[in-house]
Amino acid sequence: MTNFLTVAFLLLTLTSCGQKNQTVDKDKQRLDKVCDTFMKLFSEGKTHEALQLLKQNTVMTPSSIDTLQVTIDNQMDNYFPAYGKMLSYEFITERKIKDFIAKRFYILKFDKYYLKFDFTLYKASSGWTVTNFKYDEELVELLF
Repeated sequence: MTNFLTVAFLLLTLTSCGQKNQTVDKDKQRLDKVCDTFMKLFSEGKTHEALQLLKQNTVMTPSSIDTLQVTIDNQMDNYFPAYGKMLSYEFITERKIKDFIAKRFYILKFDKYYLKFDFTLYKASSGWTVTNFKYDEELVELLF
């Protein structure tokens, strides 16, 4: 009887794990990769390419992203040099609300400082999209 219960428990566990693997959202995985690629490009100083990638995967208007590019270019010339050389980025965490909103957090590391990047993702009827993007120094969302 003990062997039967053990086998039944293992089969039930394997079945439930198999069902979880089948519910993987491929479009969400694609957008996660877009965020990772954006951060890679940005950390390499390829901000124009990074923002073009964002334009293709967001509901933000192209003109707002163009304005953001001007702001980033200005900051790269005037502020970022004080932070030192851009070294790398690191994915920190993702927070979700059910299965339709997610916020992904990254840290861009410099020699002397850091910047926090966050992407807000939304699952619309047509699939996942970036609804908001920002970067700043504020770590409150990550600490609590």
